[in-house]
Amino acid sequence: MGPPVETIVVAESQIPDEPTRDIILELKRRGIPQRYVPIQRLSIKIDSDGVYVETRRGPLRPDVVVIRGIGFLLDANTMIRRVTTLEILEGEGAVAINPVRSLLASRDKLKSLYILSRSKVPVPPTIVTEDLYYAYNAVKSLETVVIKPIQGSRGFGAMLFSDPDLAFQVMRTLLLTHNPLYVQKYVQKPNRDIRAIVVDGRVIGCMYRISNIWKTNIAQGARAEPCKPTPDLEDIAIRATRALGLVYSGVDIGETRDGYVVFEVNASPDWRGFKSSTGVNPAQYIVDYISNIKR
Repeated sequence: MGPPVETIVVAESQIPDEPTRDIILELKRRGIPQRYVPIQRLSIKIDSDGVYVETRRGPLRPDVVVIRGIGFLLDANTMIRRVTTLEILEGEGAVAINPVRSLLASRDKLKSLYILSRSKVPVPPTIVTEDLYYAYNAVKSLETVVIKPIQGSRGFGAMLFSDPDLAFQVMRTLLLTHNPLYVQKYVQKPNRDIRAIVVDGRVIGCMYRISNIWKTNIAQGARAEPCKPTPDLEDIAIRATRALGLVYSGVDIGETRDGYVVFEVNASPDWRGFKSSTGVNPAQYIVDYISNIKR
């Protein structure tokens, strides 16, 4: 059978970012009908004829929906609407990449850490609570910690503490603004971590993210250099991706004295640094996957 009849690519931005453009251009190059739709432009229509996801141009009936993002700072109502819209597309027969449920699990640091831990993927010691004194005692026992948002990316909002009383004041403020506390032991590692890109069950490449500060995100000023994946690195990246049910991912991995540890698994990774340092374009592998979907 031939390629899917139509693929839509969804993200929040009115103008696609570079990885999203890479996917669109690769779809065009393969002759696969495609369309970019900002998620704000997807509407739901429910009437006696059924349920439809549509834009001003009419109903959408894609075979594949590539979800490159649902938005960052969202209130609960907007989050529910966007997620439900994507679930309806998936429920009406579109293949979601990544699957909506898996995308949400990876976005939720607590849930993803739970899934990874249950799947025997090594993760840093972590506590999540709304009990200030429980958190305070945890900080003292963990010694040096990172406090970060449960939902977040690119290192924004992550804070490093070795003083439990200073951490106490910050955690108190977070709770006053109705934010739960996500406290993770700081993992001693070289001045770098590793981002491995996994597509369809294989590691297509990895890069070091090297920094002069403790944060190693490219968005925080880290530089990208290619690395050669070891069998152990490939194994942990693939197992983390499989545990979360993702077609493709960016797996952030730390090198410790006791082996590799997974910090996060990103279901819609930014790969500009990866592509420039390795010469590998993940879009080609994602579109390979789309091309092989049988309808």
